Amino acid sequence: MRKTILTLAAGLLLAGCAEKVPERGALILGEATGFNPQDTVVATLFKMEGNSGRSFAKDTLQDGHFRFRLDSLPEEADHYHLAFEKIKGGHFEKFVGFGSDIYLEPGVRVRMKGEGRYYKNAQTKSPLKDQKLHDRFMKKMSLEDWKAQQDNQLQYARFDEHLSWPEAYRDSVAQLYGHLRESRPVISERLMRQELELVQTEEIGAFALSKLESLAHEVSLGKKEYREGVIRAYGRLTEEQKASPDGMAIMNYLNPSKQVYIGDPVPEAEFVDLEGHSVRLSDFQGKWVLVDFWMRSCGPCIKAVPELGALSRELQDKLNVVSINVDKEPGTTGTTLKDRPAFSGLMGRTPSRHSSSSRLKARSTTS
Repeated sequence: MRKTILTLAAGLLLAGCAEKVPERGALILGEATGFNPQDTVVATLFKMEGNSGRSFAKDTLQDGHFRFRLDSLPEEADHYHLAFEKIKGGHFEKFVGFGSDIYLEPGVRVRMKGEGRYYKNAQTKSPLKDQKLHDRFMKKMSLEDWKAQQDNQLQYARFDEHLSWPEAYRDSVAQLYGHLRESRPVISERLMRQELELVQTEEIGAFALSKLESLAHEVSLGKKEYREGVIRAYGRLTEEQKASPDGMAIMNYLNPSKQVYIGDPVPEAEFVDLEGHSVRLSDFQGKWVLVDFWMRSCGPCIKAVPELGALSRELQDKLNVVSINVDKEPGTTGTTLKDRPAFSGLMGRTPSRHSSSSRLKARSTTS
């Protein structure tokens, strides 16, 4: 029996090695250990868009192994994230592991192996520099702190299911929830301090740049003790990195615009529609303006569309609704706009990865 299992494993490994990578796509071969073999566990690949992700591909684990064959990818490197879900009765039951960040571009084969619950720390083999820099960054951080954070996230994700527990258990559940809430910022603080040190010393790739953007956001929220370190790290960026969405966001966080209070005049802003026509905020003078920022991976944003459309039509003599898409992916929003014919108002988008964040593209959908 042991010989048969070893032979089967070797056969799977050789099959993975022999499989040709799609010319314009990528191949991900992974192994996740530690899951109950009686459970149905699905590996889900999320395509990251800023700090959010949308489900991109799924594969059910077979003897702890998963495989993603992606036939088409953008020419430039793309960012993905992996998570593991337990399925019961054909439906999602709970997350059982939050995985690693993966960077892909056409023609790349990626191999991964690690403990499923702590797959963020999985070993990865990839020829891409961004992936290698990511792995080196992760290895220099505290493994115990990362595990503590992943444990916290998994327990936190299960809290909703505890709401249906019998009343006799609810006090215990409330205590657990309180403990999770108290420990989360403590763990996050330890990790952020490590990240702040590393972005000042390590070579900055896509992953470190995203961490620097998060740290700069913390500065804007009041973490003034991070400011000097973030400024030093920003000074190490290339001009291309500074011109990227993350780079521009860092600059904006470090140099925030003047805060506008109730009763203050609204600052002028310019929008450019998809046909290149200029629209200014002052064009709406005399009416109330509701500005809605949304992204494709935000479920509540999409669900709000019918309500915003109805509101715009109902109050068309008094109110203008301006809906701005903030997806980082260029070219995807136009399709989304065409799929939203019921919306009434002005819909917009950020023009590209490398354009100024102060200029937004817009499309009028007012009848």
